[in-house]
Amino acid sequence: MNDQPKELSPGKSEIVVNSDWFTAAGAVLFLVICALLLVREIRHFVWGHLSMPPHLHKGFWSIWNWVFEGIAAAYCFILAFTFPRKPVKLACVLVGIHLAGSFLMSCFRLSLSVQHVAAVSRSILSQFALAISCVAIADWLRSVVRLGPPPEPQGGAI
Repeated sequence: MNDQPKELSPGKSEIVVNSDWFTAAGAVLFLVICALLLVREIRHFVWGHLSMPPHLHKGFWSIWNWVFEGIAAAYCFILAFTFPRKPVKLACVLVGIHLAGSFLMSCFRLSLSVQHVAAVSRSILSQFALAISCVAIADWLRSVVRLGPPPEPQGGAI
């Protein structure tokens, strides 16, 4: 057996995260989810599978969805004031407009042409919001994760 400690080659480096691992893993998961939603939204836009909110019926789930969209839109507008970075504020405002549009469109009976224009507009808003979110998350991850030297061995030789 060799009693000499192994020396690491100077070319090796490790990934260093300047944040806790839970936050970094959550950001990566959120980035993947936003990217997948963006791809889905672009695919639906290209193939013309735009979703239009159904008219509000007096059923439990319909009213629940309507209330949820209204509350979520309000929270998105409130979140826009809490984030310091402008791209994140813009993404929150765009998501709020998207949800508020859904909320209002389910209240009124609109012609099919108006519904189609609104659905196209909502899809474009979603795409911009998701793209801005992906860029903002990737920028944050780039500022937090870097390649660095391996940590110094702790303790003495055994």
